[in-house]
Amino acid sequence: MTDDGLVQSVTRAFDVLFAIAGTDHPPSAKTLATALGLPRSTVHRILNTLEASGVVSRVGSSRGYAVTPKLVLAATVNTQGASLGSIADPYLHRLVAMSEETASIHVRTGDHRTCVAEIQGLRGIRWVRGRGWSAPVWSGAVGRVLMAGMTEAELEELLSRIELQPLARNSVVDTAAMRRQVARDRARGWSVSESETIDGAAAVAVPLAGADGSTIAALGLYAPADRLDHMLSLVDEVKNVAHELGRHWIAISTGPTGGAQAASVPDGLQQAN
Repeated sequence: MTDDGLVQSVTRAFDVLFAIAGTDHPPSAKTLATALGLPRSTVHRILNTLEASGVVSRVGSSRGYAVTPKLVLAATVNTQGASLGSIADPYLHRLVAMSEETASIHVRTGDHRTCVAEIQGLRGIRWVRGRGWSAPVWSGAVGRVLMAGMTEAELEELLSRIELQPLARNSVVDTAAMRRQVARDRARGWSVSESETIDGAAAVAVPLAGADGSTIAALGLYAPADRLDHMLSLVDEVKNVAHELGRHWIAISTGPTGGAQAASVPDGLQQAN
């Protein structure tokens, strides 16, 4: 413990964690040690502890480290994303019953999008990501819905700072093309993707609106790419469910009893699951 009452090892661990979270490219132990002015052996011990706790992980076969979805979820406890996830299940069950495909909700977490709720599809072959799964916010239908909900200034700031990278065979890696697709999806109120984040996976997504009309999350259906036409036929139904879930969220977040209303489910959804 230091003279000011701080636990030095904890302080250093947070310094390492924030340094990892604040970089565009996963830093190595050597890079972190140099940036923070710490012995490399100390940084290695901290990284091993953080990795064992599940809040950072090595990136592929590289020497770099990145924060994990576990940390993102911990940071969203008692926030909008976590609260939205807690009331979403009846609506996701309704979508799964209607489509037989996996349904999920994603929120923006910095430059990523993170799944806060998911119900698996009913078919034998299905795409499943799971609560806590994260991907770059610019990837796929869900990402474009979230970007379409940004102001033009926010969108330009994001696109000027990030590097669009090929994650799958149809990933959008051209900034001008991304702007056009976001504008298209904003105008029509939904998005579609196929093999943009994961080869062979397809998705349709629609926005969830808050009380002020801004996009607070994206509601999506996921399936193997050969069932994309089936999902496209359900876009209007997905939009209807998103509208109802949005109304429910607004009632909870603006109602006089706050979170206590979360147990109340609008008529017609009690039997959804």
